[in-house]
Amino acid sequence: MGSSIANIFGWVFVFQYFFIQTGALAKALVGTALMYSLAQAIMMLLTPFAAAHLRRGVKRSIVYGALLAGAAYVYLGATLEGTFRGEPVGWGIAVFAMLLGASRSLYWVPYQLRATSDRNDRSRMPLVHEAVIALMPIFAGITLMTIPFGAERILFGAAVFVAISLFPLISLQDVSEGFSWKYGDTFRRLFASRNERLLAVSFTQGVQGVSLFLLWPIAVLLVVGLSYQTLGVVMSATLFAVLAVRAVYRRFVKSAGVEHSGTMHAVLSVSGWVLRIFAGTPFAVFFIDSYSYISAPARTHGIDVFAYEQAADQGSFVDEYTTLKEMGLALGRIGGCLIFGLFLLWVPISYAFGGAFLLAAAASAVSVIIERSAAPAVY
Repeated sequence: MGSSIANIFGWVFVFQYFFIQTGALAKALVGTALMYSLAQAIMMLLTPFAAAHLRRGVKRSIVYGALLAGAAYVYLGATLEGTFRGEPVGWGIAVFAMLLGASRSLYWVPYQLRATSDRNDRSRMPLVHEAVIALMPIFAGITLMTIPFGAERILFGAAVFVAISLFPLISLQDVSEGFSWKYGDTFRRLFASRNERLLAVSFTQGVQGVSLFLLWPIAVLLVVGLSYQTLGVVMSATLFAVLAVRAVYRRFVKSAGVEHSGTMHAVLSVSGWVLRIFAGTPFAVFFIDSYSYISAPARTHGIDVFAYEQAADQGSFVDEYTTLKEMGLALGRIGGCLIFGLFLLWVPISYAFGGAFLLAAAASAVSVIIERSAAPAVY
């Protein structure tokens, strides 16, 4: 619940902060992209260190990761409230980005083998829980439009939800995970020729991630006329559409015999991104997002549309190569931000968004083709 609120609106608040400070849309977008890149750089640098310390216990890493995430939301709320008004412009946002990047590097979930005989293909999360999370965007949107200091309340509330999430950990048995690589060796292996496919898939998935989790919410906010309430309604309606149609679509794909068709998955993935270029109304955003999320193929770099997060191996720590995938994702997001920034220098803002979405479309096609054509790696 905390992630659903903060991950959808947090970076939108950052964009609005820079827009108010600079008064220029392009500068606000560049500032937001830089801060997002900072978060990804921190995550990339700390991930090998955090993975190596899983030998001391995964529960401790989860606790520290959650506390840092809560601190990031509180710090962003305090920045928006004007607590750090005397600091240089963007300093409070930079601290928020660093805390968020650090929290993501620490939040590992122990690996648990999931039975492959699950014919219903149900989510591990109960439907009622997903429905409650789906209500969070509209709840946040209404709060922002009706209550004074709504942004601060939303962020502080997200931090409270994150803190509450620590209580179920008390009864869980701790486990330890081994990590056999040294810090520098992890980076060398990331760029080694034997891992070029892994890096290519992770990088292209990261390029899509920055478009989906950073640029798309800002674009939607501009489409709905800077109305947070409409943004929340559209996001929640999309999540409920995913809940209603997801299972039906998967059964249809299986019955049609195209579940493992790389060509079909590539076409669906690319078309979802291309359609985003033409989204000019709230209903179009709802339709395109629903289509894109429902038709998205299952991948090793999972996208959680409810928590608005992207993680390698579905957010679980499997082995050392999970670390490489996470680092590749972060590198791809940084690359996507850099290219978007260059677009802003060369073309009008609307074209820059369109170029970013076309880049994400190309990246999605490449990632699907590589994943579907590559044989299982043996190390």
